[in-house]
Amino acid sequence: MKTSTKLIVSGTLLLGGWLYFNRNPVRVILSGNNVVSPADGTITSITDNKIEIFIGLSDVHYQRSPYSGIIIESESTPDYNRLGIASDIGYIVVERWGGLLARSVQTFVDTGSEVLKGQIIGRILLGSHASITLPLDVIISARVGDHVIAGETIIASFNQTQVSVVASAPCFQADRILQL
Repeated sequence: MKTSTKLIVSGTLLLGGWLYFNRNPVRVILSGNNVVSPADGTITSITDNKIEIFIGLSDVHYQRSPYSGIIIESESTPDYNRLGIASDIGYIVVERWGGLLARSVQTFVDTGSEVLKGQIIGRILLGSHASITLPLDVIISARVGDHVIAGETIIASFNQTQVSVVASAPCFQADRILQL
């Protein structure tokens, strides 16, 4: 094979891999009394009200808001992000860590932003990990080993009677809540 043909084939494979890795497919967001996965990946653990998700290289690396609310907390470093969402079901925390290869976590929302269930909140480059901590009174339906899709897979549900207008968390500040 000629050198120029090898370069074209190699370039095409690299471009195809880059496009595949950076894909952001359209998602169908389900309405209702449920919480959706914030990330694509495999659930590795569930402890109390915290769900851990491993995001593999073949998973989509964009993350989505698991439920509608207001971002009232955002803590970031180049390889970590923590978002606190005040919602009508309580305080939800989404944490995201970069992988070993490229420790880059991008966040697309700011403190004070209103987010809708399924809205893109950021992305992690090259393999990673995400977790979601839910209010204690939600019913977690996800199981360890489940493969979940961000914005589409229902991981928890709640009764309409569980909806409150005040979020609760140790770091919750009532003056930071806008209109829910």
